Amino acid sequence: MRVDESGDKPQVTEPLTGEVRSGDLIVVRLHLQGARARYIMIEDPIPAGCEQIEGTSGLNLDYTDGRWTDWYSAREFRDQKSVIFATYFDGDANYRYALRVQIPGDFRVAPARAELMYQPTVQSNTGNARLDILDKK
Repeated sequence: MRVDESGDKPQVTEPLTGEVRSGDLIVVRLHLQGARARYIMIEDPIPAGCEQIEGTSGLNLDYTDGRWTDWYSAREFRDQKSVIFATYFDGDANYRYALRVQIPGDFRVAPARAELMYQPTVQSNTGNARLDILDKK
C-alpha cells in the first residue's frame, strides 16, 4: 500500500499502484487466514533497497488504534526480515508495517512465511514478487 505524505497528516492509500521511487514510504500488509491457533510466528523478508520504519510523524504505526493492524504479541525488525509473533490467532488477521524505499533497482521479494512456533511443521507461505524501485526525481 502507498502512503501519501503530501498533506499535513500522512494517509495510507490502497493499493500500491504506479511507480515506487527511492524515498517513498510504503506499507506492507500481510493477510493471514486459517484455522484458529496459538503461538504463530510470521516472517516477512524485506526487499533489498528497503528499511523498516518503527514510526513516523503523523502516522500511527501501532496496533492500539484498532484500525491499523490486528493485535500481535511482539514485533521484531531484523536486518533482513520483519517478524510478528501472535499468541492468539482467531483465523483471520491483517498485519501491517511500514517500509522506507531507499535504493533504486529491480529486486525480488521473497515469500512471507507463517508457522506455529511449537509445531514448525505446520506452516504456509506466500508467493514471491518483484519490486522495481526508480531513482528519486
